[in-house]
Amino acid sequence: MVKIRLTLQRKIVFFFLIVVVAGGSVSLALGIILYGKTVLERAQNQVKMDLHAAWMVYNQKIESIRFLIQLSAKREVVFESLREHNRALLQQILEKVRLDNNLDFLSLTDEKGVVLLRTRSPYTVGDDQSNDEMVSRALQGEPLSGTQILSQEDLVREGEGLAEQAFMVFVETSLAKPRPRDRETSGMIIKSAIPILDRNDMVRGVLYGGVLLNRHHEIVDCIKDTIYRGESYQGKEVGTATIFQWDVRISTNVKNANGLRAIATRVSRDVYEKVLENGEPYLGRAYVVNADYITAYEPIKNVVGQIVGILYVGILEQPFITMRNQVIFLFCSIALIGVVVALLLGYFLARSISKPVERLVQATHEISQGTFPTTLDIYSGDEIGRLADSFITMSRNLQKTMSELRELNRRYLGLLGFTTHELKQPLGVLKGYLIMLQDEKLGKLTTPLQREALLEMRSSVNTLQDMIQKYLQLTKIEAGQLVVEKKRISLFEEALHPVLEGEAPHLSIKKMRVEIEEREKLEKMEIVADPILMRIVFSNLITNAIKYGREEGLITVGFYEEATHYRFHVKNEGPGIPVDKREAIFGKFVRIDIKELGKQLGTGLGLYNTKEIIEKHGGKIWAESEEGKWADFIFILPKDEKRT
Repeated sequence: MVKIRLTLQRKIVFFFLIVVVAGGSVSLALGIILYGKTVLERAQNQVKMDLHAAWMVYNQKIESIRFLIQLSAKREVVFESLREHNRALLQQILEKVRLDNNLDFLSLTDEKGVVLLRTRSPYTVGDDQSNDEMVSRALQGEPLSGTQILSQEDLVREGEGLAEQAFMVFVETSLAKPRPRDRETSGMIIKSAIPILDRNDMVRGVLYGGVLLNRHHEIVDCIKDTIYRGESYQGKEVGTATIFQWDVRISTNVKNANGLRAIATRVSRDVYEKVLENGEPYLGRAYVVNADYITAYEPIKNVVGQIVGILYVGILEQPFITMRNQVIFLFCSIALIGVVVALLLGYFLARSISKPVERLVQATHEISQGTFPTTLDIYSGDEIGRLADSFITMSRNLQKTMSELRELNRRYLGLLGFTTHELKQPLGVLKGYLIMLQDEKLGKLTTPLQREALLEMRSSVNTLQDMIQKYLQLTKIEAGQLVVEKKRISLFEEALHPVLEGEAPHLSIKKMRVEIEEREKLEKMEIVADPILMRIVFSNLITNAIKYGREEGLITVGFYEEATHYRFHVKNEGPGIPVDKREAIFGKFVRIDIKELGKQLGTGLGLYNTKEIIEKHGGKIWAESEEGKWADFIFILPKDEKRT
């Protein structure tokens, strides 16, 4: 083992850097998280206010139509013409009102709700509007304005071209919730119905009219221009608005990939379920046609409180991400500068500590060479300075002691000469044996022991890795956190083949071979499953087949397609499974005592995990065996022809 030796100076710089980097990283991470959260909250608060402003624009349009029709209904000439049955004059007056004010339809009924005239070709009359939810209330003297859905037949009656304007075939939209229909024939309108009263406040008729919102972009463009002022980012509108008829965009300034308004695209499933099905607002991040937006959605209701659509506003998320990234870059730059400054400070601090220590080390080396320094160039008043003073005192005392010893050495030189001859031989023998004992001891304690420890450690690590993997799977299963991410996969390429490649060395060691039945069909087959989990299934089954199979034996992987499911099996030649163990082996920590192998193998978790994964896919697994000959693990998976 190679030991890395660091000088004191480098150690101080290193640990100083660790403290700075660790503390700075935590602070930086917290700052980034808090800033990101603040940016998101700011965007969400902004979009909430934008939605409130959008409702003001929407309701203002309703109010303007109500005011216009109410003003027309109160005109004396309208009442007199109605009383005198002067349809020609009424037609002339009301058609001018419709055209001057850009209404899509404007119609008049009598006191029973029968249409007397319409101001748009083909000028259909005579139909009964008394069952209309708004006209019926107006016939009772109550003016009413709001949003309404008109059928294709009603649109045809109200005027030429309205049904064609409303008609749209849905554009396929990712993340949208499936619907049985692929087109919309009805239309969403803003409508006002005002009673025409005589001088005695008796209802003599109803004047109603409005605009068709399908492909009518006045409101959404007004929202965009008023709130977002037409700002754009990298060619995309920063702010967008949309009116949905149920879940279909009928009026929008959201653009598709071709730069056109994304008419007939649909809202995502998450928004659909929360807003349309549960009647709740949706606020948050959402994928809108082809980009991520910070969005707000609220249901549009008709005059009887039924949800008929959605009003949406959204702010492009990318500008906020760019701003966040710029701030993060700034934070990181400041942090990097801080680290560099800390390194410089650490270096000079370490230098101020290590330099006198180095001088002390040098002085110690001089003493070991027989030279005794009497001064050191260390003048600090801290612990190192006091240590230097003590060191010099010690050096002086040692020098004095050594001088005294030399004097004593000269006095007793004669005596030593006498005793040397007598002690030389036994001391030489003792020294030789000590050297031999020392060398033998060092030889035993180094390389062989290290090599054995290394091999043992490597074996233990491999065992621990296998156990950790299986216990990790077990903890996820026990906590209900095993996530199955299904998609259409090639089972052979993404699950079976990688396992066989990984187990090739083990198959070679045991001289075992693998045979795949119906291989061509299996290679072409696709199923809907989680590729990673299916790889774990085959890994567990094939690993067990290798462990418990006999040497030079055959492992068979089979595949059959049946009416409602796929059937797979992994079979190995070997001692097999006792009858009383074929159910129990799928339990936790259950291991089979294989007499032929002389021990139990594995952790007892592989088959348990495999069973849980198969059942999470809606399948089933079991074991068949003939003791002394073979064991076969069979599992089935249901067919699922839908692409996910």
